[in-house]
Amino acid sequence: MADWEPLIDDYEESNGDDVKIDTHHRSVPCRLCWTIFGRVRLTLRYCGQCKRAFCEGEHGSFRNRGLCVRCYSDTSGQLA
Repeated sequence: MADWEPLIDDYEESNGDDVKIDTHHRSVPCRLCWTIFGRVRLTLRYCGQCKRAFCEGEHGSFRNRGLCVRCYSDTSGQLA
């Protein structure tokens, strides 16, 4: 397997996107693009709170730390 080979699969709590990216060196699909729109947009970014992958700009940001729009809305816009 080549370095940073993509991994297209469903999200697993026991083997989160953070592990797939950091340990296994695989790009994974943005979980919001995959779940809501059924499209594959590969990324190496993941949320610091829920550990799910997100595409930066549309579904998350790295201003202070990685945070996806799902977790941002759960915190009522208050970054930890």
